[in-house]
Amino acid sequence: MRLSAPNICCLFQLFIAVLCGVGCSSTPKTILESDVPNVRGMEPIVTRDIVRRGDEIVGINVIYRGDVIDCQVNARDTISAFDDQGWSLISEQARGTTTVLNFGKEQRRVRVDIAENQIDPMMSPAILRLSLVGGVGDGAAPAHPQAVGSAVPSTGPEGFAPPAE
Repeated sequence: MRLSAPNICCLFQLFIAVLCGVGCSSTPKTILESDVPNVRGMEPIVTRDIVRRGDEIVGINVIYRGDVIDCQVNARDTISAFDDQGWSLISEQARGTTTVLNFGKEQRRVRVDIAENQIDPMMSPAILRLSLVGGVGDGAAPAHPQAVGSAVPSTGPEGFAPPAE
């Protein structure tokens, strides 16, 4: 049996599909198998300042990079993901090429900043910050947390412009 160019091409595509199905990974839907969703359409590149109380994450900072053409699309998908995990949207602010989302669940709060990088949309940043109300992240002592990693509050990554106050 002689393979023609179209057959070789089809076999190559099949090989790549099988390889990706076995070896490629996608971004998990939640952070560290918790009830906190990842920002949709973006890949976490740095996870730090993890604070746990028992099995629950009560503090974390995650920096993302991804392809953001329209912040509102990523924001809607992220709102839907948080809603699916039982979080309530507290506020949404769209400021030009930046969107800020605030969620609440019991005593925890999450702030998600999504920004469109207008020069290179595929390298757009997002930051997710989880903290306790009156606890981690605002100077008060949390109730029996176990810190993993640095306990020093994080700042935004270089090149990420937070929304104007």
